[in-house]
This record gives sequence, structure tokens and C-alpha cells, in this order.
Amino acid sequence: MNFLRKYQIHILTGLLSFFLIYIALGFGGSFFTKGAPTDPVAEVDGAKIPLRLFYARYSRALDQLKPGTTLDEAGRTQKRDEVLRDLIQSVVFDKQAKQYGILVPDQQVISSLAQVPAFQEKGAFSPQLYGRALQYQLKSTPEDFEEEQRGSIAFFKLRYLIQSCVKVTDKELAMDRAYAQSVKNPDAKKTDADLHDQLWQEKTIWIFNQWFTQIGQRTRVKTHLDLIEGVAK
Repeated sequence: MNFLRKYQIHILTGLLSFFLIYIALGFGGSFFTKGAPTDPVAEVDGAKIPLRLFYARYSRALDQLKPGTTLDEAGRTQKRDEVLRDLIQSVVFDKQAKQYGILVPDQQVISSLAQVPAFQEKGAFSPQLYGRALQYQLKSTPEDFEEEQRGSIAFFKLRYLIQSCVKVTDKELAMDRAYAQSVKNPDAKKTDADLHDQLWQEKTIWIFNQWFTQIGQRTRVKTHLDLIEGVAK
């Protein structure tokens, strides 16, 4: 996802580090795939992740390593684990967004893509540049990449919805200031507005932490590792 981050299109935040899915992937040393592109590499509560998506994301992740970077067996295994977990998270968050009635119309996806500098020529969206980026950098079909973008936008909306429900009461603010004063914490000297913002951020992170963890604990994940085989050398 480094390409998307570079052009400010990937909008999941560091808060995703709190989301835990308890699965063991256990890939081996060397790596190859077998099976049809549509065969499921994993299932999340019954939703299937096709092998083609995993292989495209994995290839993209390797291509986006810094020039000269060489991964050993442990590094490649970690990268494969990260790619599969990212795909699993995407499915989970897509399901959550739909449960909240969040939709992303085609026009919103088109508008988002049109704003990416890498897809523009002379300030306008270029289908040719977009096609080349998909083929050589993103390693994806238009359909898969646009669904990936739709999922990112949906999660942004879902995150905003949850954040908008987080409130800091006057009592919480007073208690936080009293505690800071009792332990002589520098926060005690902050203005009410600054202390409120800090407390809101901390409360938001805690709520996301709890929410992501609960989702991970009740999510049923099944991996089909016979499609991703490791061969010890």
C-alpha cells in the first residue's frame, strides 16, 4: 500500500495496529502459488478472498521495497503475513461499514481517483497513466483496485461516524486536570481547549482499540494455505 500512501489515497490510519485477528499463517521459506486465480486463499465469516488478490498485493509489496532491499526468508514470510492480514482486515471493515449502512457511490470513487497526481497529465485525469500504473505499479485490474479504493473510503466514513460519537464531559475534563495537578504533570498547565482535545484523542484511541479487538475476537477466519506453499531449501 506504499503507492497509495505516497499519493494520499490510502486512508487507513495507524489505529489499525490495534485490530487483532488471531490466526497463524505459518508460511514456509520459499514461495509459490497453485490453483485458479479465483480460488479462495482465505475466508472471513464466509466471504472469500481470491488468490489473485493475494498474489497481486504480495507482488506490489515486493516491488515497492526500497531499491537495493533484499529480504531473507523471515522478511519474505513477514511480508506475506502482512499482505494476507491486510486483505482480511479489508473484508472485516467492509462488512462493518455495510452493517452501518455506509455506501460509496461510483462517482465518489471516480472523483477520488481523478485527484491522484500519478494518474494526471496536465492537471487532468489520464486513462493511459491510470492503466500503466495499474499494470506496472499497482499490479491490479481496474475492478479490483477500484473496489480497494471504495473500501478505503467506506472505512474513512465509518471511522468518522464513530469519532463523531466520542464526547468529553465537563466531569471527565475536571477529573483529568485534577489528576494532572496531583502528580504535577505538565498537562495541568494546558488550557481547557488543549486538554479537551488531548483527552478526546486519548478516548477515541481507546474506543477504537476496544472496538477493533472485539471485532477480531469474534471474526471467523479460515485460510487455505494449500494454495500458498512453502518449500524448505
